[in-house]
Amino acid sequence: MISLSEAEAVDAGLTSVEEGDESRAFLALDSLNRIAAGFLEENEVADAERVIHGIEKIAVAAAGAEMELLAINSTLIFGELTKVASEKGFESVAKKSVLAIGIIGKKAAEHGLEAGSKVAVTTLMELWKNPVFRRERDKTITMSLLLKEIGVVSARKGREEAVVNASIFLGEIGRQVVQESLESETLSTLILLEEIGNEASETYLDEGLSKAALSVEEIGKLSIKKNLEPAILQSQWTLEAFRAQAGEKVLTNSDIVTEVALETFKPFKGLDSNENIDKIREVKELHEKLASELKA
Repeated sequence: MISLSEAEAVDAGLTSVEEGDESRAFLALDSLNRIAAGFLEENEVADAERVIHGIEKIAVAAAGAEMELLAINSTLIFGELTKVASEKGFESVAKKSVLAIGIIGKKAAEHGLEAGSKVAVTTLMELWKNPVFRRERDKTITMSLLLKEIGVVSARKGREEAVVNASIFLGEIGRQVVQESLESETLSTLILLEEIGNEASETYLDEGLSKAALSVEEIGKLSIKKNLEPAILQSQWTLEAFRAQAGEKVLTNSDIVTEVALETFKPFKGLDSNENIDKIREVKELHEKLASELKA
């Protein structure tokens, strides 16, 4: 395969997307992938970050032009680059690659590319399952925030399958972190699931809201076993909000799911102490901080 220089590849990739030349765009991405991998091998962090930015520009343009295979290919490239960067301890490179996956997934969702957004969600989850990503609170919450963004945008566009996928994977994160008694991470998943469910209800996505509610119920039940009071309280609040929305929007399945789920939490009243509310507030503030860093 013909190899292009970095500058040639970025220019060729963007031009090819604009002209609808998918084959040439794939060539550009392949060249950039090999260049980035080479920089990582040589421990040239700044150069690798620059190439990653070039790949991201092409990927976002491709998603905007509804060239789904290019968006998917870019996501897979970033997944591999993230793994290599993490193994070598290049945190800034790994962070930029993970963020790029989230951005591509969100852009794909905006343009109705369900396979593209699904691959982004799946790739993020595969990366999170790597112990390197799960050992730090902020990394787990950052992954959760990216999943939430894809889920929320998908809900706004009425893409129910993507909403369900995001809720399933957020629920998976939630179940894992609550079993490890990680309070902040558990609260984070519950709060973010509420945001996805809220958007799903606004666009009358009954299955999307139901799946978010089921994930909340599962995390909440585990929180009871672990005696994580703030998480139990947040689970109650979220399910009560979902039940109200389901009733207002006449979402029959969600109405039943939330009604049944809330039975589990009836014995746990009076948990809205200042201490528990403060812990929930702290996680929401952390979300705002990490979200602002992701945009920087």
